[in-house]
Amino acid sequence: MSMAAVLVTHNSAHWIAETLASVLDQETAVDRLVIVDDHSADNTLSIVREHAGQAAVEILTSTSSARDVHTRIAHNFVQGVQCADAEFVFLGDHDDVWHRHRVTSQLQALLASPQTALLASDGRVVREGVGATEQTLRDVFPVPPEFSDWPSSRQFTFVVRHSVATGGACALRPSAFTELKVPDGWLHDRWWSLWAAAHGRLLVDPTIVIDYRISEGQQLGLDTAAQADGSSAWLAHHLGNALRTSRRVIDLAPLFMASR
Repeated sequence: MSMAAVLVTHNSAHWIAETLASVLDQETAVDRLVIVDDHSADNTLSIVREHAGQAAVEILTSTSSARDVHTRIAHNFVQGVQCADAEFVFLGDHDDVWHRHRVTSQLQALLASPQTALLASDGRVVREGVGATEQTLRDVFPVPPEFSDWPSSRQFTFVVRHSVATGGACALRPSAFTELKVPDGWLHDRWWSLWAAAHGRLLVDPTIVIDYRISEGQQLGLDTAAQADGSSAWLAHHLGNALRTSRRVIDLAPLFMASR
């Protein structure tokens, strides 16, 4: 059994030392840590090398030239997961702190559910200048308690309309995916959760496994997510960019068929 952690960094000097310390201090250690740096202009890489120590850490430079930030981030994570070449992969953002039980908890959940491709766990929200809050990722992206009992068709329909997976708190079994590649314009966690839901391979886990940091200047994150309530609000949001929506409908069509 092989386990790896995959982080993507970009101008992460302010946070990366704390993040790395939490990844390397897990009660169940990963075999390998893969870091994909997205062309940082600060001293992120020197900090990574300093804190890597004797751990099995591989540092890669992003091969993505995509101008769209969603596409670039997704490409970076796909690159990291493929390089990790592990049975179980634990994803991380460059500014979050892993709880010491994270790998233990998520590994147990994946072993208990052999069909699961993507495990979406919870996290505690930490706001810059405020500190830890009582808010969790699941408060922002709620999932009905009966979700796990639904057929894949209903799970997929729900996940199309509601984000349920935050990448930094996810773990995956790469071999359970027929294809890890993420279509252009999608984030990795969004696409992988849709694929997993369509194929009955998504497991939503209530365990809090990270401190999810929200800071000023984040390009993507909890405060930038569009989680429209109600059918009319959801429709209005997506009709606002008809071209992007039409492309996404094309991307989703095979998953819709698979979920039936």
